[in-house]
Amino acid sequence: MKLTTLIIEHDVHWLATIIHMVQASPFLELTATCSSALEGHALLAEHAVDLIICDIDIPGGSGLNFIRNLQDPPMVIFVSAHREQALDCFDVSPVDFLLKPISPDRFIRAVEKARHRFDLLRQADIEPYFLIRENQNYVQIAYENVLFMKAQENFLHIVTINQSYMPLLSISKVEESLKGNTFLRVHRSYLVNRSAIVQIGKTELILSSGHTIPIGEQYRATLNRRHIQKGLITRTN
Repeated sequence: MKLTTLIIEHDVHWLATIIHMVQASPFLELTATCSSALEGHALLAEHAVDLIICDIDIPGGSGLNFIRNLQDPPMVIFVSAHREQALDCFDVSPVDFLLKPISPDRFIRAVEKARHRFDLLRQADIEPYFLIRENQNYVQIAYENVLFMKAQENFLHIVTINQSYMPLLSISKVEESLKGNTFLRVHRSYLVNRSAIVQIGKTELILSSGHTIPIGEQYRATLNRRHIQKGLITRTN
């Protein structure tokens, strides 16, 4: 199955280059291209896509804000000529960030990540839970019951509404497999369930369980801005 793809790129040279890469990929199907946020919204109203390849600097607002403002955003691969913009992308959980000039090999690796995430999301849509291995046994955990996860050396401390677990897992691997946008990376060591957040401040957030979770500096600006704009939380400290 090919991933239907929308390209948003205002630079004619890079638009042609990315079109060529998409058409050369056996895993992507080019649905449409456009050069601005306004055109992007219009196209998405007509065509649902699996993947958006989006330049961060586009007319009519940044590509980052374009994705943030989508109600149910598809997977996204950001492209940019500015390395520092990668840090601004964390809160929308992009599949990848490609720095111009983009090499074919680097593009292929990004597409592989998109395929992997697509398969995981499709499976997550079917299964409302995930499995972990603990003490030689497999434990079934419902996504909705998880409050947060914390990386502790080679282990992952998973805290749910009722209990906690400590499987031998990498937080990065788990982040890739978690359901859709239910979980947010707010710190290099923490993943939190979006629905459990009740307050967010400059340096920490509070969950409905009363747990206080630190916010990493590189996640702070985008996390605060995104949630305050949506009116989901009350800003503290």
